[in-house]
Amino acid sequence: MELPERIRLLLERKIWSQRALVREMRDVAAPGERAQLPSLDSMARRIRAHQKGEPVGPVYAELYRRLFAKYGEVFSPATLAGPEDIADPLVLAWTVGRLNQRVDRRTLLQLAAVTVTGPSALEPAERLMKALTGTNRPDIETVRHLEDRTKGFHRLEEHWPARKLYPALLTHIGEISTLLEVNRDESLRRRLAVSAGESAVLAAWFAWELGDRGRAEEQARLVGIAAKYADDVASAACMGGYQTYMTGGNHVVGVSLATGALNRLGNGDKATRAWLLARKGEEAALTGDRQTALESIREAEDVYAGANNAARPWTFFLDPARFASMTLSVYSRIAEEDRAMRASQRVSAFMGPATETKKLCVVQADMALAYFRLGDVTEAVRYAKSSLEATTTMAAPLGWDRLDQVVDEFSSSRAPAASQFRAEYAATRPKTELPSLL
Repeated sequence: MELPERIRLLLERKIWSQRALVREMRDVAAPGERAQLPSLDSMARRIRAHQKGEPVGPVYAELYRRLFAKYGEVFSPATLAGPEDIADPLVLAWTVGRLNQRVDRRTLLQLAAVTVTGPSALEPAERLMKALTGTNRPDIETVRHLEDRTKGFHRLEEHWPARKLYPALLTHIGEISTLLEVNRDESLRRRLAVSAGESAVLAAWFAWELGDRGRAEEQARLVGIAAKYADDVASAACMGGYQTYMTGGNHVVGVSLATGALNRLGNGDKATRAWLLARKGEEAALTGDRQTALESIREAEDVYAGANNAARPWTFFLDPARFASMTLSVYSRIAEEDRAMRASQRVSAFMGPATETKKLCVVQADMALAYFRLGDVTEAVRYAKSSLEATTTMAAPLGWDRLDQVVDEFSSSRAPAASQFRAEYAATRPKTELPSLL
């Protein structure tokens, strides 16, 4: 097994951050050796370079040898395929969706292990199979199974990269489509159409993240068709919200898309409306339209106060930490320093060890931008490094986009820490560009 793969397995199986891995490497060094090792940040940069295939010197080679020997069970045949690798994403999504509550990384791994070894999902899976093969008519329980699974995919999205979930999500959409073809009960057809739209929104997002413009556009069209059939304007508005990220950096169009989605939505779904208003504020701030940005984010705060973020699958992510980071993003960009500081304090209060990895990509980048604009370069770099670690782990395009903005602002600083981060980022950031759906 090659070194990059061994490092990846350690990080995933032990649920370690990059810095935790560095500390473990220092622990296996003798006291005299440890005194000669570079800083934690420098070692973390070297490890990331080794993960990309760069040569390993004798010092690091010996540290790796000791570390791999200490945790040899990670590389044994019995543990090489962890539960998150062999668990069926369709079963896991249903399990998570049925819980209908926040699931942190550790709990997710435990649920994955249960779905590998336990029969918890066999009965609904059998009902679905019979419905799909024509031996049973789809009933309420079968439809509910698909609805729960749809919720679960939206929850899993915060923990796993798109490449792990995308194929299973397309299978899920295919099963919904098949049941729509054979079901003649109008109320069940409407529920299936709603689930189709909710699932296609996420599929469009995954396709965009993976650079597949054609499939992203195809899934976006499916959202529109499903939303029209089910009279579910929220799904169509949600797709408009996702598309504000898919403009190739054209923030004027981003404002227009958010405005159109808000007009389409109306006042029905408060959580979706709060998210769209915050997105409009972020995009307006990036165009320099201070008044629109301020009006949008203030209205978003008012609406969010009365919103239920569990109302629809796509708003699960909009917990207090993520919403606070959106207000921080707007206020820091339009130089509302007092409000930005209060927003950063709210973000810090809501963040913790259980925060979803994908959320860290964006939230920590927003914190980095805010602290840099407030003149605290040390804190800005600390948050930027946390965002970089999470973004690298998740291969999250939205994280790279925010970090691009961080690095652009860091270019105005002569502080060594900012320069070092820029160099580290340049060595880490993928060179591929995301497609624009304009």
